[in-house]
Amino acid sequence: MSLASTSSQESAANIVGTEGSETSTTTEVAICRAFHPLENQDSVTVLSLQVPPLQVPEVSGDGERIPVEPKKEAYFDICLDVSGSMAGAGINCAKIAMKRLIDHLINTCGVPPIRITVYLFSHRCDVRRLGDDSDERWINSISAGGGTSFACVFNEIIKNTNIHIREVGRDDVDLDVTLFFFTDGEDGDARNLMLAKENLECLLKSTPRLETAVHTFGFTAGHDAKLLSWLTSTGTNSGCFQYIRESAEIESSMSTTMQLLGNSAMEAQRKIEILLTSDDLQNSQDWIPVKLESDGVSGSTVVRNKSFTGNTIKWREYQPAQQENADATSTSTPAANTVQDMGVEWLLEECSQRIIGMTTFIQHELLRLVESINTIGSSSLSAEEKRASLLEVDAETEAYTKVLGTMTSTAARMKVKLTREPCMVACQRTRSLLQSFLTLKADAHKRGGAISNTSLATFNSLAYGEITEAKLKAKLDSRAGKNTALFADLDQKISNIVEGLDLNKMEAEESEEKLRELSCAFSTNSYVDALRDGDCLCMTLDVSRGAGAIADASQLIIKSIFPTYLTSSMFTMALGHSLSQNNPEDVHGGFDRNIDASIAPGLAHENITAVMPLYINSEHWKVAKLRMKPILGYVVTLDATGYTYSQSTTVPFLVLAKALESSPMSEFRQRQVKLILETCDAIYQSSNTLRETTKKMVQQFCASHTQRTVDVVTNNYVFLGHVICALRAGDITTAEMNELMPLFEAAMVEEQIRRDMSWKVSEDLMGGVSAWFSIDRQRDIVIPGRRYREQHDAYVKALEKDGEGSSIEEHYRELFRTAQAKQGVVAKKSDSASSPTAVAVSLSVAEVDATPMSKPEFNIPDFDPLGWQLSEASLDRLSVIQNAISAGVDKIRRLLAVVQSPLDAELPEVLSSQLGAIAPPNKADEFFARFSSKVNLATLLQAFAHTKNSDRRSVENLMTPFECKIIQGGDSSAHEALKFLKSLHLAKMTQMVNEIVNAVEEEYLDSKKNAAASIFTGTSDLSVAAGVLLESKFRGGDGGVLGTQCAASQMRLPREKIQMLLSGTFNGVQLFSDKSSSLQGIRWFPCKRTLYRMFSNYHDKFTLDEWRQFHPDRYEDYIACRYVMDGYLDELPESRRAEVKAVYAGLWQGPAQ
Repeated sequence: MSLASTSSQESAANIVGTEGSETSTTTEVAICRAFHPLENQDSVTVLSLQVPPLQVPEVSGDGERIPVEPKKEAYFDICLDVSGSMAGAGINCAKIAMKRLIDHLINTCGVPPIRITVYLFSHRCDVRRLGDDSDERWINSISAGGGTSFACVFNEIIKNTNIHIREVGRDDVDLDVTLFFFTDGEDGDARNLMLAKENLECLLKSTPRLETAVHTFGFTAGHDAKLLSWLTSTGTNSGCFQYIRESAEIESSMSTTMQLLGNSAMEAQRKIEILLTSDDLQNSQDWIPVKLESDGVSGSTVVRNKSFTGNTIKWREYQPAQQENADATSTSTPAANTVQDMGVEWLLEECSQRIIGMTTFIQHELLRLVESINTIGSSSLSAEEKRASLLEVDAETEAYTKVLGTMTSTAARMKVKLTREPCMVACQRTRSLLQSFLTLKADAHKRGGAISNTSLATFNSLAYGEITEAKLKAKLDSRAGKNTALFADLDQKISNIVEGLDLNKMEAEESEEKLRELSCAFSTNSYVDALRDGDCLCMTLDVSRGAGAIADASQLIIKSIFPTYLTSSMFTMALGHSLSQNNPEDVHGGFDRNIDASIAPGLAHENITAVMPLYINSEHWKVAKLRMKPILGYVVTLDATGYTYSQSTTVPFLVLAKALESSPMSEFRQRQVKLILETCDAIYQSSNTLRETTKKMVQQFCASHTQRTVDVVTNNYVFLGHVICALRAGDITTAEMNELMPLFEAAMVEEQIRRDMSWKVSEDLMGGVSAWFSIDRQRDIVIPGRRYREQHDAYVKALEKDGEGSSIEEHYRELFRTAQAKQGVVAKKSDSASSPTAVAVSLSVAEVDATPMSKPEFNIPDFDPLGWQLSEASLDRLSVIQNAISAGVDKIRRLLAVVQSPLDAELPEVLSSQLGAIAPPNKADEFFARFSSKVNLATLLQAFAHTKNSDRRSVENLMTPFECKIIQGGDSSAHEALKFLKSLHLAKMTQMVNEIVNAVEEEYLDSKKNAAASIFTGTSDLSVAAGVLLESKFRGGDGGVLGTQCAASQMRLPREKIQMLLSGTFNGVQLFSDKSSSLQGIRWFPCKRTLYRMFSNYHDKFTLDEWRQFHPDRYEDYIACRYVMDGYLDELPESRRAEVKAVYAGLWQGPAQ
């Protein structure tokens, strides 16, 4: 039976690299490219497969034939560690990252919320399936506390995965489960962990028709790197591990994960099966399943433990489990079940595809070797046996080191620069990873197979980082595979179009002036001449881009629009020539937003780095819209085959927004704007989807702030371009837009300010609230804080003062009596005999000698926002902030000017008078001048607080000060701004006051805890002891600390007090406030150390059975052994001694330690 490494399938995904067009071209003939990673060893074979595309149904939309992607049954489980170590910044950052992930799954991937399950785990695990209106509030309310038990979350995952399987209820459909695991701690439940790990791995790896992937995030040095390393490898598909050293890095790491998910999380990937030998076609166990990439035509796998050197293999479409019901196979086509031949091409050592594929293979092998070292270190082998096993790892490492050295030498000898460079980079990065592995392995030799937590986390992060980058590149390569087929017959399509055009008539009817103006600067051909050659005329641009533009074309930056025109073929020729003579990044700028590059100089020696095909007339557009696809693919991704349809509905509209910035607006510039606008019109009018959604989005944008964030409106400039085209096409009437315009303008400007705040305004520039309100900390906080501390100390002393020294115990008695009354428990006579003095909980009310005394208060100074005035320094800073964001506001308002007069008859006036004057007014300053400085400040502070989309969306019924004036009229904007400023001042003052109050209270409570423990152990009054527990409130908090202290000291009435601690009740009164929706009658179970201390001090106070009940199902045998080891057997009845000795003999082989 052949064995395929499922987790290695993705490791070979890039074996067919991007070097050479044949690697990404869709073929009608199946081909397999193969190599053996190690010399003289043919038992491991890396196979990269290319098969013909599977014919799928198509629907017509947006002017293209779009394939209908098959859907899959998919579930997504998000596991968040909420143990105590996550408290503070950790849990806050994790919640933000989790909300981003959930938003991406629902809004980008189309995942139904009910398919997303959230697990919150500490010492227990709470599970929630999303789909409720209160989900966001629930996530916001998540807090951290408690220990860490991975076993509890593993068991819940097993339980819920089985539920998912039953929900699908079909054996002919694959089920995908993707897990995301966030933790910063180590496991505290080692006894139950091993069994839970075994069960989880068995479920995720061995369940038929269940495909799984686990992505793990370990942050801070405290996380269990070994456990997460294992967890990442438990899926049938390889997951991604990320080591996050600081909590603030969680969100950025999630961005990488979302790029891996893409937008196809609910789309099924095509699978095929291969057979290396043709001995038994009917034996299903010999067929190896291979999941193809998202392009549906390429895939790879690693075959182990089977010698293969042949030139042909068999392949077929993946065969699902056959059902008795005929419906299960009714969708299969005869061709899908056909066994076909696939030729095998063995890659030579000097082949670049083999070198790049081999480096990826070595990276995965190093991860496998790390897991082997972990297994050795945790095994029960002797030191000599561990040493021998590590030597085997050394031998494998040496073999891969030798292969990598040979590959590096081969790559260095390659003569073609474009082939040599990626190979050298791949070898160098793999060598760096190998050096990290060698350091880790040396550490393991010194430690007998054990690896330090930090070393393992650092290596895993580096290794998975390399693999993740390869996966992201593979996504672009798979897009190239799809588009290669799209572009393959492009020239033939254009040739057919040109044959049907009467170009001579077109040329005769066109004016000489237009033919001269719209001509190529390099070839001097007019646009009509270009059409004769199957070419089109393009506008020239200077652009830059970051790597994010690959996924989001709106991140392309249009730096300049030039007066030079080029045909697409001239641009391509100039690009090829420039690349052959210069560093590629000096030509196209790479993915660096700040670099200056140049493909060719224009008429005015401008640096041309991009072009955009134009709509000149309907005949020219027939060719231009086809040429536009590979051009936009290159401009955005630096790969002509990296085209997506969203680039067509984004880039021309970014160019339009840039064109409207021009000032003064000459006649030539106005003609350029008209050309760009008509190009956008042609794109908009051909897209049914765009036309249907634009009007709806305008209405939603005005109606709610939640419909303005980047997940809904990716780019405001592009959106306004769509709105202009919708008005020109009549999809939105002028009357409808005029009615919405005041609110639409205010909302659009405020939203752009909010977005620009995140990167144009620093926290230092924005300053703290104290600076804006001229809060004097010394006057308003420090000096009143000293007085409060003095008053609080006097208050506490007065409470505790009692001539007989009994007021503290009486305080606890009163707590117990109050709890009896609240819980409706009838007091016993002995309970009510006490002093009449009463002291309220938390020092809120007190009586000493019948004289009432109030707790001191720290009063917040009143603030009058109407009378308050901004200082000169604050006004200057406000002006600086407004200047920082004015460019975006000005750009928005220039687009809005066209929105108000978009038609051809009105446009020249708008362009020449409003936008193109010699000294046009700053439209941002015009807008800010409508409002007072307080309104502008309130809006900017509110926007700065909401720079994160999650913060903005979390606010219900938000109305910005700008909107208030439009909706409510009059001075409502000023009124709303003053309310907001007052609330901001109050919040800041409350924060500073609470810091003082909490510090004073904390000091008092710390001193009181020690006193409470002393009272609990020393009192002979059980109602006093019960009062102490009532005040501690929680078993896991002060109650747990109290229990630990009591276990280590002698106390009065130990039996009664320990029973009180364990049960949490006394005389029918519930002493603790712990609550759980899943547990009834909660008991506190001491840890092993506390239990040992209790046993040492009070072994004779409880029977054997009672001691065993202190922690059922965990320490029964431990208690039995303690009786033997501590010499307390004589305290047991004769009948129980034999039982205890038998338990001890079964567990201990030798003297007690």
